[in-house]
Amino acid sequence: MRRERLPRPRRLAHTTGAAWVFGVLLPLAACGDSGETLSTQAQVADSAGIAIVTNPPSDAVHATVAPEPILSIGAVEGPDEELFGRIASATRDGAGNFIVADGQSGEIRVFDAGGTYLRTLGNSGEGPGEFRALAGAWPTAEGVIVAVDRRLDRITQFGPEGQLLATATLRGPGEQPLITPIRLAGSGALLSRVQSLNVPTTVVQGTFSLEDALEGLANPLGNRPEFLVRHDLAGALIDTVATVPGQATQISAQDRGANMSIMMIQVPFSAAPVAAASTTGRVAVTAGRSYEFSLHSPGGTLERIVRLAEEPPVRTDAHVEAWVRGGSAPGREALDETQVEATIRRYEEMPMPERLPAWNSLVIADGGEIWARRFAIRGGETVPRDVFGADGNYLGQVAVPANLRIQHIAEGRLTVVSTDDLGVERVEVYELQPMTSARSGGMP
Repeated sequence: MRRERLPRPRRLAHTTGAAWVFGVLLPLAACGDSGETLSTQAQVADSAGIAIVTNPPSDAVHATVAPEPILSIGAVEGPDEELFGRIASATRDGAGNFIVADGQSGEIRVFDAGGTYLRTLGNSGEGPGEFRALAGAWPTAEGVIVAVDRRLDRITQFGPEGQLLATATLRGPGEQPLITPIRLAGSGALLSRVQSLNVPTTVVQGTFSLEDALEGLANPLGNRPEFLVRHDLAGALIDTVATVPGQATQISAQDRGANMSIMMIQVPFSAAPVAAASTTGRVAVTAGRSYEFSLHSPGGTLERIVRLAEEPPVRTDAHVEAWVRGGSAPGREALDETQVEATIRRYEEMPMPERLPAWNSLVIADGGEIWARRFAIRGGETVPRDVFGADGNYLGQVAVPANLRIQHIAEGRLTVVSTDDLGVERVEVYELQPMTSARSGGMP
């Protein structure tokens, strides 16, 4: 297994004389009437032993999502175990139990296959078995639950009955890396994203003028790489799976000297890299700028590159306005017209990309299919997912309600986190209904 040295990213920290402010303005197959799998006529090329699968555009529909869930866990009012604040992850173990990590409470709650509450693991805090920023919890094939805290950079393992087994600190690369856990990649590895946020020396020392700061930070962070890495459960870095461009960020500053504040804002419509891992350890990665992702083996080897021969839509003024108007989270007060117009003007001064992002989420089903979520502005009823077979062949789209975040896909069912109009989150299970014809003429 290869090991690679990475650059030494550092966290942006508060320094004397400068304030840093961050703003973030089933295995189902597409079938014909006869029930036989339809070919998408994908073209497969070989480049130095790596398969490149190029799929033509298609209006195939892979499946539809049932209109109502067959199971729902969560409530507006009820027992504490059914009240969720901010669900970080929700998945199922080999016995069908639901493992739900609530980032707000710092608790991991376990429910049986029928939704009956079993136990709670962890709590809010910094001691063993406690969490400050619970990023997710996932079961291994052996029944161990592995949880990760993104603020403490800590891995915690619980036994099948909830007993604390071990804790470990995520190490490297470099000094104080900004590590964002994604999920388990098999039973013995954790997939994470590492952002390289290097700060000029003059900024760290706090001895700079406005001109010096802007000159030193002239290179936007969007041009700097991010790394998809794997750690073992003892916290040691295993390898770098992929290196991808980071999300574009605009930097501005106000005041001078000791009163200076520098704001780093993600540019609207700039693509962000995303990745997913399977229960077997396979990894999929996309930069989000085109309809393309790479597939890597459990050992970290690049196996194939998969493409859909389309381009993301061209960005328009209507997209910008919809982005602003749809930017309020559920339960929050919407912007008034004056605020909308001011925000649009501020965005128009930013170097926004000419096209919308491509995919902004990946999920690998237990059967090996890769589900890629297309970028969509908040406010639509459904968001399309492009579904590919484990070999990279395009199977078709699934229109998923926009208020559902897919967490786990197995045996023709989706385990999701749903959010209602009041912002209340629940864990729900929906059945997938396969299409009798892949050439149905469009999305349902």
